[in-house]
Amino acid sequence: MSAHATWYRESHDPLILLPMNPLRVTIMSRHECHLCRVVTRVARQVQQDLPFELITVDIDSDERLRKQYSDRVPVLLINDRETFSGKVTGGELREAIKKARWRNPISRILSRVTLALTRG
Repeated sequence: MSAHATWYRESHDPLILLPMNPLRVTIMSRHECHLCRVVTRVARQVQQDLPFELITVDIDSDERLRKQYSDRVPVLLINDRETFSGKVTGGELREAIKKARWRNPISRILSRVTLALTRG
């Protein structure tokens, strides 16, 4: 079973598992970057409440990435969309993740299904 799935149960129906596409958070980082470590720690804390895939990329390992991001690290991308550069708080990251999920059409549908099922 996927770690990123949502369970739904109607009153007399069996339990249904609907997989959700996991969100991907990528942190463009450098090895000796203190703020990069702080942002990674914040992302891991948020990950405890909101499931997402967390990837850290060392930009110094790729010339193209080094030119693109150079001194702007840490740069945080959500589903490959640049979202933050520099300091990020847990609240800002949570809000950005919720907005990114809402941009995904299946997430909007599933949130409405969940609401309808909880209302009975």
